[in-house]
Amino acid sequence: MTSRIMRRFRELTTRDIWAKSDPSHYVDWTNEKTWEKIRNEGCYHRSDELLISCGTVTVYQAESSRPEVLVIYNSRIGIYQLPKGRKNFDEGYLDAALRETTEETGVATRPLRLRFGSRSTPSKVAHGIATGKEVKDKVEDKDTGITESLSNEIIGISECMYRRNPDPATGAWRNIHWYAAKPRDCIERDENQMPEEEDREKFSTFWFTEKEALERLKLDDEKFMVRVAFSYIRGMSPDDWESNRELEELEDQKESSRPEIQWASSAKGKQEAKSG
Repeated sequence: MTSRIMRRFRELTTRDIWAKSDPSHYVDWTNEKTWEKIRNEGCYHRSDELLISCGTVTVYQAESSRPEVLVIYNSRIGIYQLPKGRKNFDEGYLDAALRETTEETGVATRPLRLRFGSRSTPSKVAHGIATGKEVKDKVEDKDTGITESLSNEIIGISECMYRRNPDPATGAWRNIHWYAAKPRDCIERDENQMPEEEDREKFSTFWFTEKEALERLKLDDEKFMVRVAFSYIRGMSPDDWESNRELEELEDQKESSRPEIQWASSAKGKQEAKSG
């Protein structure tokens, strides 16, 4: 008997996965054929053979009946695309995705937590400890290795395989880590947040509905990530959105209490008082 994994959003699956207890996929680690298969199908690369990018599906008013997704038009190559770019040294993937989005669109963003399954391991310290609430999610299913929860983990990865289909500009193995995001405050383009003149010249910023974005985006992987993000959004409950609001309020309070933020606010207040 096969131990099947019941998966939400079945129409968006790209590969079969199974439970560890599935007898049809039993792994005999003492069998040399198992290790031969791993050696034959594995791949490995040096750092300079990899091109790691990070991007977002940034959604405005995700809770509403008409959410919109942030898209840029690249006039240099004549296509609509999602904001993304290479990570910096010593930068986390999520931070890179948010930074690249802001630098290419002029819209400041923050993570958008959605409910979906991930193979990341749950944190030993749950968010509920900070809010005083009991945490019922972020419990891993030991048979599948999947944790269904509210999170800002990657919603997916695009891959450009080194041997079969390398990045056409460099020949490197490219993968793009995608995250869900939302505007931090204003949704209008602010070119003061776009440090590169080239980006200001070649990128135009647009907000589209899901349907409009899918009609305009050039690349299939980007269309796929939009569909994934919007499927997760439609799967959110009122309690999920309320939990997000509470966590964001806590994050904002923590951010505003940082010494450098308090100093900047104090300095600004003194300057305004002098001007007055």
